[in-house]
Amino acid sequence: MTRDAYGPLLLLCYWAKRYTGLLYLVSNLDSAEEACRLYAKRFRIETFFSDQKSRGFHLHKSPITDHKRLSRLLIAACLAYFWIVYLGALCTKEGHVDIIHRRRRCDLSLFQLGLRMLDYFLNEDLPIPVAFHICSEKSGKYPAVNSPHTS
Repeated sequence: MTRDAYGPLLLLCYWAKRYTGLLYLVSNLDSAEEACRLYAKRFRIETFFSDQKSRGFHLHKSPITDHKRLSRLLIAACLAYFWIVYLGALCTKEGHVDIIHRRRRCDLSLFQLGLRMLDYFLNEDLPIPVAFHICSEKSGKYPAVNSPHTS
């Protein structure tokens, strides 16, 4: 591998007390500190991917191969993701976690809480909270599409 073809190549080996073995990182960044800082964000990103795939929307099972159609599906899935996380945050804020999860300790992400809350709303035939704000690029205004308890 050359710098011209791939940019800088950084190999880090790290062994902290909390790890059972060496942790190897390969990066195209110049700074070891920056590579470690970004690596720490990896777990949040992997949670998002698993919510989009195996623990959520199961996008990995989609037969779509056309890149334009796949892009549209991903946009829709990301919008749905925001809404489901909103439901999870609403569930937490309004103290409804004990309705859908154990009372003493919650170990679910906002996404998982939101999915369970949506399932609860549907099963109990309750109104589903929806709140989106759409911005028009041309006008610069933010017309609200806000219906807090409408399905």
